[in-house]
Amino acid sequence: MRVLIVEDDRLVRKGFISLMPWEQFGMQVIGEAGNGEDALAFLSRQEVDLLITDLAMPRMSGIELIRTVRQLYPRIWTVILTFHQDFEYIQEALRLGAIDYIAKTELQQDKMEEVLGRIAQRIRYETNQQARAWEENERVSPDQGIVWLSASASGSWHSSGPICFGKSVEESAPGIWFLPCKEGELSDEHLASLHEDSFLETGMVIILGGIGSESGNQVIRTLQDYRERFMFYEWGQEPFRIRTRSFEQLKETVSQRPITHEQEQKIKEAWSSLQWVIHDRQYEENLAEIEAMKLTQSQLDTLFILASTRWERVVPAETWQAPQQKLLSWQDWKKWLRGLRQELASYLFKPSYSQDVISCVWKAAQIIHQDLSKEITLREVAKEVNLSQSYLSQCFRDIVGVSFNDYVRQARIDWAKQLLVDTDKPIYWIAMQTGYPNEKYFSRVFKDKTGMLPSAFRCGRKDGG
Repeated sequence: MRVLIVEDDRLVRKGFISLMPWEQFGMQVIGEAGNGEDALAFLSRQEVDLLITDLAMPRMSGIELIRTVRQLYPRIWTVILTFHQDFEYIQEALRLGAIDYIAKTELQQDKMEEVLGRIAQRIRYETNQQARAWEENERVSPDQGIVWLSASASGSWHSSGPICFGKSVEESAPGIWFLPCKEGELSDEHLASLHEDSFLETGMVIILGGIGSESGNQVIRTLQDYRERFMFYEWGQEPFRIRTRSFEQLKETVSQRPITHEQEQKIKEAWSSLQWVIHDRQYEENLAEIEAMKLTQSQLDTLFILASTRWERVVPAETWQAPQQKLLSWQDWKKWLRGLRQELASYLFKPSYSQDVISCVWKAAQIIHQDLSKEITLREVAKEVNLSQSYLSQCFRDIVGVSFNDYVRQARIDWAKQLLVDTDKPIYWIAMQTGYPNEKYFSRVFKDKTGMLPSAFRCGRKDGG
């Protein structure tokens, strides 16, 4: 069982990984992350079975991470690692689907074997309930089969499954139903009934030939690869969603190499920047990159969750809306992106300035947010965006609505508010992260801006104020 540990305190994380008897319970820690954003990036490129996460972390809290993982990776088990027994947070995480929590007291009392044993037992129980869906015959003797594929990651049929040849078809894997057929068994009448099936509104059917002596497990694994990465780009392109494919064709399709970490980082930076909103060419190139890479739905969801955390630092969250429902195809995604681009452009563009100047000003705004712990000067930012100080100062005020220096000060305060609420880090640490030389000066500026000291602000927000 592949395990990912998410904890912002490096020493705690390393100690936890080294102390727990993972191998004794068939577990292996394959990755670690210091925050929720890094965890999602890891999950987009690595298969993980069990996620163990802290609750209080910067940038993305454990609750937000669990909620996102539940949406993107419903098959991953989640466990809370909490060193502060805040039962309100624990209960919220359990409501979101976490199967257990590990408290500091359990680790102090040498109960590590008991803790992992309890978690492993819970997972075994849940897994056994699903085991029959994965049991396949050693060989599939018929030469063809009918495949039903759900476009939704959480897609399922009614309780009895699809009906074919007068019998119910059991789910072979999440979102996949496979029924082997004898030669000539699939008649024109059966094909006609498949075309009329309401399932085609949210899925597709493949008449799969050339199976030969392939094992049932190999057929299902290939179908999983196709469904998770390639179906998304093909579904919705044709009015009829019944296709005839040979198994060799399907294997050739899924043999396309997965994207590398470098490619993933490049595309994330491209969408995190607001330049794709401003420049048509950048927008078209970004779309082409996604289509060429064949990102999975989960990778695409993760990409835009991470990118939106960058936009929201510059563009108010109420300026744009996330999809109101699950987007089942690349065609749906492109339609949503066109609307999103228009929403963001309505905020970014000012008619009195050229596209190039607007591009430079919003690039300057994003540069400010890159690292608020350091000194940020108009001179250095103007140099980076290739404008004079005086012209950037004038354009910045006109386009963004406030002066450059006021924008920097407000960005520091906003980031401090987020750290105060999302973490339990001491005030002096938050002062350093937001660019203030010491806790005393930070507290004075924070009170001037918000009307309360940082400690009071934290208590008020965590108490629901």
